[in-house]
Amino acid sequence: MAKRTSKFRHIYGEESKPEGHFQELKNPVCSGEGSYVKANAKFFGVARSAGGGPMYICSLNAPGRLAANVPMVSVNKGKVWDFDFHPFVSNIIATGSDDTHVAVAQFPAGGLEDNVTDAMIDMQGHQKKVILVTWNPVANNILATGSFDRTVKVWNVETGEALSTFDGLADNIYSLEWNRNGSLLACSSKDKKLRIFDPRNKEQVSEIAEAFDGAKSSKIFFVPEFQWVGATGFSKSAKRQLKLWDQRKLEEPLFKLDIDAAASVLMPQFDTDNGVLYLAGKGDGTIQFYELVNDDRQVYFLNQHRGEPQKGGGWVPKRGLDVWKCEVNRFLKLTKTSIIPVSFIVPRKAGSEVFQDDIYPDAPAAKAALTADQWAGGENADPVLTTLDPAKRQDQDEQAAPAEKKATYAELMEENKKLKAALAAAKAELAQLKGGPAADEKEEEEQPQDDE
Repeated sequence: MAKRTSKFRHIYGEESKPEGHFQELKNPVCSGEGSYVKANAKFFGVARSAGGGPMYICSLNAPGRLAANVPMVSVNKGKVWDFDFHPFVSNIIATGSDDTHVAVAQFPAGGLEDNVTDAMIDMQGHQKKVILVTWNPVANNILATGSFDRTVKVWNVETGEALSTFDGLADNIYSLEWNRNGSLLACSSKDKKLRIFDPRNKEQVSEIAEAFDGAKSSKIFFVPEFQWVGATGFSKSAKRQLKLWDQRKLEEPLFKLDIDAAASVLMPQFDTDNGVLYLAGKGDGTIQFYELVNDDRQVYFLNQHRGEPQKGGGWVPKRGLDVWKCEVNRFLKLTKTSIIPVSFIVPRKAGSEVFQDDIYPDAPAAKAALTADQWAGGENADPVLTTLDPAKRQDQDEQAAPAEKKATYAELMEENKKLKAALAAAKAELAQLKGGPAADEKEEEEQPQDDE
């Protein structure tokens, strides 16, 4: 594809030098439908294949060799298949595992000093292993999970209860993504369909009946500025493909590209702020990037980065990037035993002296736009944004409270019964000390009765 004039035309990938690598990861999980690595502005995580679902949690600013006895988060009974950092509290992480549970754990804000083995919240409801985990990008403490039981659940982490269950999948799930304002969920599955639905009323909004001819894994993403939805997958002849659809008219794709005949699954990462789509393959060393534009061509090839093959990898949020070297994205490449940061840079002569506001528009801040109850009640809001200019940033400290489990209705009723029983026992003991009747019958008659 021909290149077009663009401020991102000369973007390039630069792998960190060996001293910037994170080395000696033991048996990282590199199978399943997740990306195997996820990050926030301070930490990244990698699950380890071992009993108890141990997870590496490492500071982005502390590369080097990991100690053999490095502390880990291990709050599940089975292997962790996927996980996600809380979008507003950097030291909270949600995990899904073989044990069918979804756990939420908190670790020290400065990083792990000892093993964390107790979850703050343990949520049960899936019938098979949980393979995909993703937080709502706008509402505080709302979490979506996908399982091999062919359901998607949306949880209110504050109560530990599932708000909704979408069971319209006919086969195993491949990917699960929120749209930018957290009002819709999209998923792809082995039945070749892409589905977009509102998780608050469980009504399916739209469906692409046969997104790809091939049955291999497909991955979905949103393009909010143009109201598009995109996906990577495979053709009938096993070629890797990229497709885009207009969310308002899903009958035919707006764009279709046969990329190559490689066998590795493409993991899409769409940079909403700059309109650049990155495609990293599981098992190959190529990361391709394209600019998406709402014109008659839609997709313009920019460049590709080649390096050591990756098992998988995750992306650092914009708040964690080095703006002084014009780093517009950073990929954390997972190899067999290490994490290799790859910076994507827009070359600018003044990059080390002047903040380049044209390539750094305001980005999502560490602050929720809605509470869990507001979102569950049907409210929508765009993400809270912050400047990336270090001289003006006000979001250095996180502005959301940690996830604390609230009591469910059933728990409140049980607690109420226990309090009433304790009060009756105290009255009986007091009456016995006074030598009077055990309780005032008239007072008992006036007490409201529990609802059946």
